[in-house]
Amino acid sequence: MLKTRVLTALVMVAVLLGAIFGLANTPFAIIAGLVILGVGGWEAIRLCGSVPQPVTWLYPMALLIGGLGLWFGPQDTPQTLWLSVVAVAWLIPMGWLGQPKARHHRIVIGALLALILSGAWLSIVVLHAQNPWLIIWVLVIVAGADIGAYFTGRAIGGAKLAPEISPGKTWAGAWGGLIAAAVLAPVGARLLPVEVPSLLPQIALLGGFLAVISIVGDLFISLLKRQAGLKDSSALLPGHGGILDRLDSLGAALPFFTLALLWLQQT
Repeated sequence: MLKTRVLTALVMVAVLLGAIFGLANTPFAIIAGLVILGVGGWEAIRLCGSVPQPVTWLYPMALLIGGLGLWFGPQDTPQTLWLSVVAVAWLIPMGWLGQPKARHHRIVIGALLALILSGAWLSIVVLHAQNPWLIIWVLVIVAGADIGAYFTGRAIGGAKLAPEISPGKTWAGAWGGLIAAAVLAPVGARLLPVEVPSLLPQIALLGGFLAVISIVGDLFISLLKRQAGLKDSSALLPGHGGILDRLDSLGAALPFFTLALLWLQQT
């Protein structure tokens, strides 16, 4: 199992880096759309419960068409506005996590996942258009938060963060992830070829916030999987589950990172 997981991770990293640095923005947007909106949309339907069969392919198709329309249509203000809507929409999952046994209508779940997936896709395409290294930067922050949380949680243990949703997560781990992200964000700004204002305290705060919202994203997808009776969103990635299993934390962080970056560039 570990060998399969490692091999899959190596392939994913190679493909991701090849796409980020080897593709122009238009083909990158299309391929990212097929993966995040197409495949991710198909997995999202599985988390909505029982739905009519045509919806399983109409839903991801509608997501893909709508997403590409956002990118190739009028830009700037509509894109920023959409990302702002997605950011506000994350308040809903935050509320749901406080009531893990509450059930929600599949249409509401589907609409919320559509917002989340479209926001993640639009963010990563906007970042790629500006500078592909920005994607690496946010990946480092979110991965650092995840790794920091894992090792801190294992070392310290203590009170559980959300025992009814993800029994392995602890408050100590959450604080460890937050500190790791707060450190890595300004370090990445200095070491990576990205152009951002030298506002290191603000960037450290951004890193800490991204750690918090990435935990919310992880818990939210875990909650939906638990309620749908699924271990993974799919089995497309051997040893890793599906696209949503890899996109839960990052997908939550991306729109906030992109909006914050746009704000920092204007200061």
